[in-house]
Amino acid sequence: MKRFAIWVLAALALIAATLSGLFVFSPTARLVMAIAIAEIFNSGPPPIAEGVITKEDWPHFAAASKKLTEVLQSKFPVGSIEGNLKSILVGQGFRPPDPIPSNCAPPGQQVPVGVAYYQCLTPEQEERRKRTLVYKWGGGVCMESISVIWSSDEHGALTHIDGGYYGACL
Repeated sequence: MKRFAIWVLAALALIAATLSGLFVFSPTARLVMAIAIAEIFNSGPPPIAEGVITKEDWPHFAAASKKLTEVLQSKFPVGSIEGNLKSILVGQGFRPPDPIPSNCAPPGQQVPVGVAYYQCLTPEQEERRKRTLVYKWGGGVCMESISVIWSSDEHGALTHIDGGYYGACL
């Protein structure tokens, strides 16, 4: 029995070493592992959207977004505390949107032809970005995401909330 346990541990160590080597040396293996991990740990919509966003909603994003907005507005009506909204969503896995790179081109600035660049956000867009949380799931060929965008008054009370559902495939 002891000998069998040693063989099993050795086999697991060999598998782990092989996967680690692939991860370090192969970009393709890194991509495949990232997809597999995403699929295992984040394979469906967040709890707030369960039963609201279904497989039948693909690719009817506008209709699904409307359903999601209705749910959000019923759970977080105007006057709700912004901090409660953020706390609940972050607890369900929502995160701020990815930051815009610092080497972005300001609106209206000319950039050389053939150069890849990002457009900087206007102050209004940056303010809106601060009141946005995103949840992404899926993996492999297709990804889906939900975004929640809100506005609040100077006291931190919600004045508006919208939900958006999107999807894309490679």
